[in-house]
Amino acid sequence: MFIAGTAAMLHRFALLVLLAGLAACAQPAPRVMQAPPPVLDPDSACLAELQDMRVRFEPVAAFGDPEEGCGIDNPVKVSGTGGAWNRPGVVACPMARTIGRFENEVVQPAARARFGQGVKRVHHAGTYDCRVRRTSTKVAAALGGSRGGRLSEHSKGRAIDIMAFELDDGTMVSVKKDWRGQGAKSAFLQEVARASCSVFNVTLTPNHDRLHHDHLHLDIGPHTLCGY
Repeated sequence: MFIAGTAAMLHRFALLVLLAGLAACAQPAPRVMQAPPPVLDPDSACLAELQDMRVRFEPVAAFGDPEEGCGIDNPVKVSGTGGAWNRPGVVACPMARTIGRFENEVVQPAARARFGQGVKRVHHAGTYDCRVRRTSTKVAAALGGSRGGRLSEHSKGRAIDIMAFELDDGTMVSVKKDWRGQGAKSAFLQEVARASCSVFNVTLTPNHDRLHHDHLHLDIGPHTLCGY
């Protein structure tokens, strides 16, 4: 009797162990919590993009004048965005990135198609400049700018004025001399200006007004205008 009772107890114990094992198998696997993706600092991400695009630049400390409203939070000093610049210019990092895209996707392909060669140097008249917008009024013509007007996007490092493109063989394609001319140079400038409207927020050309008779104003400010 004792042996039989012991056997029954062992049998029941084995059943309990088996049921416990089955219950454990039926439980869903514990969820593995994944760490959230790292939050990238926008300025650092922009600088990394410039490096990937092979833009030649140096980071610059943020600067500004709260009283005048001028300044750049994430400035870079650029000496080239594919082709070299005739002189370094300080712009906001997103502007440098946009110029790099413009040169890679618009300027260089257009030059190779029109001239069979690339652009080795971009000639600009200015980037950062703490001033108000120039207008076509008589006051603006006399003063070089309209006092009391809206700040130019140059004052935020979000604009550049391009005067000419120098090809690999040294040939100059000048906005002032060639915009209204005939042939490949004029066609190139017209093509580049037209395409820039899809890259920048504002494009101003000699077609826009007499203040832009010798350059292309390109900016990434909050306003939109294709002055082609």
